[in-house]
Amino acid sequence: MRVLILAKHLSHALGGIEIQCELTARQLAALGHDVCYGAAGGICATLPAVPYAVDRWTPGNAAQTAALIARARPDVIYLRHNKVGLRTTARTAARAGVPLVFAASSLQDVQAFSYHAKHARWTPRRLASVAWQCLRSRWNWSGFRWVSAAVSLNADYTRHLPVARRCHIPDSMEAAAEPFRWPRRFVAWVAQIKDYKNPGAYVELARRCADLEVDFLMVGEVISPRYAWIAQGKDLPANLRYLGVRTPAEVNGILAAAAALVHTCDPEGFGNNFIQAWLQGTPTLSLYFDPGGLITRERLGSVPGDLPGLERDLRALLADEDVRAQTGARAQDYARRQHDPAVNARRLAQLLEEVVHGARAP
Repeated sequence: MRVLILAKHLSHALGGIEIQCELTARQLAALGHDVCYGAAGGICATLPAVPYAVDRWTPGNAAQTAALIARARPDVIYLRHNKVGLRTTARTAARAGVPLVFAASSLQDVQAFSYHAKHARWTPRRLASVAWQCLRSRWNWSGFRWVSAAVSLNADYTRHLPVARRCHIPDSMEAAAEPFRWPRRFVAWVAQIKDYKNPGAYVELARRCADLEVDFLMVGEVISPRYAWIAQGKDLPANLRYLGVRTPAEVNGILAAAAALVHTCDPEGFGNNFIQAWLQGTPTLSLYFDPGGLITRERLGSVPGDLPGLERDLRALLADEDVRAQTGARAQDYARRQHDPAVNARRLAQLLEEVVHGARAP
């Protein structure tokens, strides 16, 4: 089966979608499928050898997308680029006679009208921007009419996808870790530093816990300029250290050594950092977001809902090593069962093959 993956590439951006799609490309290739990766925005000039072909893709450009499809000659297209350019991409694929499978990666992907406006003052210009985002979101939502099937990383989101053939396939992560050492006990926060990740909440949590013999490590690229002060080390509590950008294997090592992962992001898709922490046997304390209710249901940590509750739960977890170890063991067992890359790649390959065979049926 010839599969064309459309997404940003890991060499261009270090985000959740990019990590997932690069892993998916390698896993599908290992299963014997012929994979071409259409990289939005191109790739790094020093891209190492990979077991799949790489081409350039320009989202929203019908002519360029059609030319890419003609070059790759795929049996099926796997699109994981949120709803950006969905209508154009799906319509172009349909005109080329190639079925397209859409992968939902965020809450906004399953909403007809979606926008980002966190921490923004409601000025007339901002209102106009939000209105435009909503209209553009609805326009791309109409592209689902040309989507053959859809996949959701979050079980709760699956039913909201306006496609008859839809299913939940969990994201996956690799467990390989680079050893990490730190002189004191610590907890970790891992995400891109921008508004809806709420990095300020983690900084405030560190301040609240200044009496503890625990450090608060922070990992991730500063995306929003308004958080440049974190990278610059300005006004940070003495127990907080910013470590910058780290590779997934380095993050795994940090989480393996951490007492807990602290997550402060708004509800999103799922969060690779959850999977990484669980695979390393590390409990998760999530301020707001419980993907699919898993953290509560499987007892993988806690979801307090406010900062005082987050502080309370963190102090309790750090004070009881037996509970922390038991929670981490449950998390690791769950992750190994649900987030194995090879298992989930086979599930995706089966769906893609069903879509291809259905498209070829008389």
